[in-house]
Amino acid sequence: MLPLMLDTDHHLTEPPDFWTGRFSKKHADKSPTFMHHPELGPGWSWDSGKSVRPMGVQSVAAEDPRKIGNFKSFEELDPGCYDPKKRIEVMDVDGVQACILFPSGVNFFHGFPDPDFYRECASVYNDAALDWAAAADAKRAFPAAVIPMVSNDIAIAEIQRCAKKGFKTYMFNQWPSNEPMPTKEDDRYWAAIVDSGLMGSVHGFGGGRPRVAPIAPQVMAGGQVLKGMAQLGTRQEMVAAGRAAGLSSSGPLANFVFSGVLDRFPDLRLMLVETSIGWLPYIAERMDALWLQHRWTRNETKLKNLPSDYLKMFWTSWDREWLGVDYRNAIGVDKITFGTDFPHIGSFYPHTRFYLELLFRDVPAEDQEKMLWSNAATALGIN
Repeated sequence: MLPLMLDTDHHLTEPPDFWTGRFSKKHADKSPTFMHHPELGPGWSWDSGKSVRPMGVQSVAAEDPRKIGNFKSFEELDPGCYDPKKRIEVMDVDGVQACILFPSGVNFFHGFPDPDFYRECASVYNDAALDWAAAADAKRAFPAAVIPMVSNDIAIAEIQRCAKKGFKTYMFNQWPSNEPMPTKEDDRYWAAIVDSGLMGSVHGFGGGRPRVAPIAPQVMAGGQVLKGMAQLGTRQEMVAAGRAAGLSSSGPLANFVFSGVLDRFPDLRLMLVETSIGWLPYIAERMDALWLQHRWTRNETKLKNLPSDYLKMFWTSWDREWLGVDYRNAIGVDKITFGTDFPHIGSFYPHTRFYLELLFRDVPAEDQEKMLWSNAATALGIN
């Protein structure tokens, strides 16, 4: 029989009243509202209906895959997506004793050009997420904090505030300089994270703060108005599947290792979330080969160890893949955790344990317990 799980990849679908009454007077008129727009369909609006962002495939849960679509209202969703008490029921079905909660609507505000509003959106989200988790069960649901990538001072202040509030982890969202590679000015940020003791959850290796405004209310293509996630120029289910397969993570991960941050801050604690893990042994081998052959060509890039040694510093979050199980010893069975991605399209709810039974059929009980519970509990400080 499988042990209970500490799920390192649950997502909170922010309910309609999630933001209500939480913004300062300065930004109260910008408080997001869920609406049924007559032209753009149902979704969240941050500008009184000028544009609408649909929930897309972020709140699928156990929905019939033939009926999945971008335009959903809350009446059409499984309440386990957004209702804190119903989420506990979902966890019980899946055998999840505790979970880490990531946002679903965080990208709604990362692109806003007003840095003060962006900062307040992050702090409002963090407070509301804590309240949502407490309404579920504060001993079983642990939200990840969102840190605004505006400046070192603002990011550090929110890291310190969240640590005092009892957060276990934060959503790693690149670094305050928002440069392609960390700069020396970002070292203050890494030092503050180490001091906070928080785990950085590298959720698909986030891209920092987008430098573009939110999507326009209508986007034309081929003479037709695009609605929903098509406005973003891609299919969200393919983005989610690619991230969960590590397809969007290997390059940014390699750049981060080669940046030397982990030499300067060896106590930085990071977990790869929603990236799967079967690809890690290969990327470790290729990074070592690249480094050994070409380390003389870039004088500004110096590492004290092989790149694969730094990869071993990361905890990882695995989901339904054979290779993740087969390569567990090469990856490091003491650093592997498990995540379902509920209620996003990558989730296998309510059949998660069925798939785990198949994947674990030849795996010793000790390794099962590590991968499903104790590794994550140790890393995140959850009793």
